[in-house]
Amino acid sequence: MPDEADKDQKSSSGGTTITGVQLLVGVIFVPVVMVWLALGARIIWSATGNPETLDQIEGLLTALAVLSLPVSMGLQKLFEAFGNEIDVRKKDD
Repeated sequence: MPDEADKDQKSSSGGTTITGVQLLVGVIFVPVVMVWLALGARIIWSATGNPETLDQIEGLLTALAVLSLPVSMGLQKLFEAFGNEIDVRKKDD
């Protein structure tokens, strides 16, 4: 019987908590991802609407490439942390 009470308590207190590091990563990383997405959308929008943009697209693509490395590394870390959290929850059950 105590095992069922423990499981009920765990499921009722199963809220999400974040650490200071996760909060800091979110505050720093989310704007970088938003800028990366906005720049990609801007490049596509400008290139489809204005043929002159295609002549000067190298600078925009360079900026997108510079932001792609931190975005891909950050997403990799986030997915890794998410996978670890799922593994920990499976072990707890």
